[in-house]
Amino acid sequence: MSLYHQPANRKRPIALIGPANSGYDDLRRRLLSIEPEKFAVAVPHTTRNPRIHERNGREYHFVSRSAFETDLAAGKFIESGEYEKNLYGTSMDSVRHVVNSGRICLLCLHTRSLQVLRSSNLKPFVIFIAPPSQERLRTLLATDGKTLKLEELKEVIEKAREMEVNYSHFFDATIVNFDPDQAFQELRRLIDKLDTEPQWVPTSWLC
Repeated sequence: MSLYHQPANRKRPIALIGPANSGYDDLRRRLLSIEPEKFAVAVPHTTRNPRIHERNGREYHFVSRSAFETDLAAGKFIESGEYEKNLYGTSMDSVRHVVNSGRICLLCLHTRSLQVLRSSNLKPFVIFIAPPSQERLRTLLATDGKTLKLEELKEVIEKAREMEVNYSHFFDATIVNFDPDQAFQELRRLIDKLDTEPQWVPTSWLC
């Protein structure tokens, strides 16, 4: 491991990880809405046809299936999947484009994508968003108009435990989302700290 201080013009991508209903996507949306000049998302690729209001390179990079599959085989995607017979994916080049613009790229990824992300030269900072207790989680979701059954609440907690057991070695920090406002402030504090304090990273990232 080596100490790394991110350059002012090349911010580390922030990957938010967590089970569904833990609030990680809400935190990402909040960052994007409050400071759009500082944060951005990577434009994904897809093989589906653009809709009337969509423009290539803005909502999606629209590509042919053969082009997508070629890039996929070449290891150019951090993660990808298929939905309704169309392929979707987030490419390393899309993340790099945000980094090169001087903004912070916000990613919400599946845990299986962490190995690929960490093996890239993108130097990600991975934050695990953990759910609170079962009762507190029920209260928070009810505030958002969501009603989960007891089994579903237990599943969120159990999924979080599984993620921690299997992937915590990839996490740079953990935030327990007991209170959305406090979690947001803690997230901002962690991100701001990257500008002022060097962080331990794999030595291979600096070679």
